[in-house]
Amino acid sequence: MVDTSAEKMIGVGLAGGGVICALLDTLHAKGILTLEESRSILDDALRAVGPYAQSPEGFEAMQIIGLLRGRFS
Repeated sequence: MVDTSAEKMIGVGLAGGGVICALLDTLHAKGILTLEESRSILDDALRAVGPYAQSPEGFEAMQIIGLLRGRFS
């Protein structure tokens, strides 16, 4: 059982990232999203996190979103 706020935040981040990866992969595989649309979604996510990039959490989020974007290059 997780009992610290930091562990819960990490768990939420991992769960959200896993769901997003699976969703984007599935939508792309079914031809619902193009590679460009997938990149655009992740670019929007980068812009949303951008204001927090100076914090350690924001910086890590930016790095992970950037890595995810690489999957759709």
